[in-house]
Amino acid sequence: MTPPKAPKPPFGSGIRLSPDGQLEVSQGFSTWRTPAAGAVVQTVDATGKRMTITRIALAGPFAFAMKKKTGDVHVVVASPTGDTCTIKVKAKKGPEVMAWAVAFNAWSEAEAAR
Repeated sequence: MTPPKAPKPPFGSGIRLSPDGQLEVSQGFSTWRTPAAGAVVQTVDATGKRMTITRIALAGPFAFAMKKKTGDVHVVVASPTGDTCTIKVKAKKGPEVMAWAVAFNAWSEAEAAR
């Protein structure tokens, strides 16, 4: 029986999983690489919702239900040695990144138990 593969990070999050099992986090022109160990997503109170003039003009009174998500969530990626790297992800990607972090941590715990 082949072991399950690690879940892929969401597109546009700045986190990648290389074919050799390394997590890669883009930081400007450099890349932080570590063996896949764990990830934590932290929401910051600066995330919120706001209305834009374009949404009000196009949707009228329905614009109140179509607020734009703003802010960032922070993803903390940990290595097996305890090193960490933090990356900002737009709040719009927050739910996808949180779902990935839960699946990734479950996968890494299952791998550690094998």
